[in-house]
Amino acid sequence: MESTSTAEPVAEPDEAPAPLPPHLLRREPILDAQRGLAGYRLRILWSGTDAAGRDAGAAVMAAARRHGVNACLAYMPHWVDGTPTLLKNAFAHMLPRHRTYVEFPEGTEATPELIQALQGLAHGGLPFSIRGDLAAESQYSALLPFCKVVSFDPSLSTKADIFRQSFTHKQAKRQLMAASTPDQATLDNFLLLGFTLFAGRWPDNIVPASALTSRQKTLLRLVTLIMGTGEIREIQDSLQRDAELVKTLLDMVNTPAYGLSQEVESLSQAIMLLGRRHLQRWVQMLMYTESGRPAGFLSPTLIQASARAHLMEALSTLRYPEQTIRAEAAFTTGILSPMDRIFHGTMPELLSHVEVDVPVRQALLQREGALGLELRLATLVFPSEGDPIEELDPLLAALALDTDTLDPMIQDAFVWAHGITRAAP
Repeated sequence: MESTSTAEPVAEPDEAPAPLPPHLLRREPILDAQRGLAGYRLRILWSGTDAAGRDAGAAVMAAARRHGVNACLAYMPHWVDGTPTLLKNAFAHMLPRHRTYVEFPEGTEATPELIQALQGLAHGGLPFSIRGDLAAESQYSALLPFCKVVSFDPSLSTKADIFRQSFTHKQAKRQLMAASTPDQATLDNFLLLGFTLFAGRWPDNIVPASALTSRQKTLLRLVTLIMGTGEIREIQDSLQRDAELVKTLLDMVNTPAYGLSQEVESLSQAIMLLGRRHLQRWVQMLMYTESGRPAGFLSPTLIQASARAHLMEALSTLRYPEQTIRAEAAFTTGILSPMDRIFHGTMPELLSHVEVDVPVRQALLQREGALGLELRLATLVFPSEGDPIEELDPLLAALALDTDTLDPMIQDAFVWAHGITRAAP
């Protein structure tokens, strides 16, 4: 994984952006053909009723200025809206070349001035992306030479169009992205056509909890033991039944992100040094590691769950600074929230294997209660495959929060989640 640089490029003072309405960033995972994390599609969540000044490209540049462009667009490629404000602003030259794809939105007018601006950006190495249905229209033909990625949405292009046009783009060495895969047949067709990037939801693959693998059952048992009254010896015995789990846990414990002063060499030593609270967190994260994946595989579920957990813990600490137990419950709620995705079961079935407190259960099942509200907010900014976008303002009002407070917390959660998962297989 790519680390962030401390040297941040700074735009010239006379390029200061115009004021924008309050907003937050939402990172929607983009997957590769192995369902590993390949990047993020940045969406803007606007707050307030005034639509004036809502410019997604300008909002991305504003976030890059606030957090530093290399930190804001760190670790993975990000797809951003190429609005005229972004395309014609000199700050676009500061965007990381290997971590930014600028997507042409519908309505982009290929004027001579725009083409000249694109030539300068492309000469600097900035890649572009376009929807397949737009690429097929003559008015966008002048934009195609700049594009490295073409995305197709089955709701906007017919199967015949996707087949014909994707072949042409592949010949031009453009990467193919599926914007939606509503069913298994569509997914299979995309894979046969050579699509390598996948946004949105994959086809559901729900199986009963009784069909869980032995490892999944071990992990669920471990979560219950650690969160409940299980003895340390029971926890250690359960872990030792799976040598790969022990190795993974030790690898994660020994990452710099956890800041232990000495290298941990044995399971008993790890348990002694970590204590029950931290051990619970590591085992919860281990739930989302997937065996049999290729080298370098990044679990989008693990990263999004970790980011949600960190954000929810921070929110709880902010709102209830004296209630450390509540903060732990908030972290647990966030980390367990996409459990049904990785175990391919329903949440009620999976919770029958795990002992959780009533507020956590209520949040996971109904998205209700105080933790439910925080979980809805965390899911809004760190969604899993296909999670819907709900209105931001009702959540802010219910939690008595504003975007200025939340924005740095969301950025911290994003950085923490990627840092904490570097050792995950």
